[in-house]
Amino acid sequence: MNTKILIVDDEKDIIDVLRDRLEHEFSEILVASNGSEAVEIAGEKRPNILIMDINMPVMNGIEAKRIIRKSGSHIPIIFLSVRPKDELIDEMDDNTFYMEKPVNFKELSSVINQRVN
Repeated sequence: MNTKILIVDDEKDIIDVLRDRLEHEFSEILVASNGSEAVEIAGEKRPNILIMDINMPVMNGIEAKRIIRKSGSHIPIIFLSVRPKDELIDEMDDNTFYMEKPVNFKELSSVINQRVN
């Protein structure tokens, strides 16, 4: 299966590490540096899953997720954050997941494979 992943983070180093670790296992990696870009790319490119930071300039990950959901998309979203999960409880739904930074790549890969297959 061609798996298209959108990585959204304002820190280039984090995007680079995620891309390097995931591009060997999945077919296409897209990137965005803020929530506004994520909304635009998600609408145009239709990725299979989003991996998104929460604290970003222009538009944060929570706002981006709300816009994506309002558009009718149920794309799986994995929030990668240093924020405690209990602060995000109101944002969780059947297709929204939370993973703490620094990321465990084996666990991340497992979650991606479970959600897109």
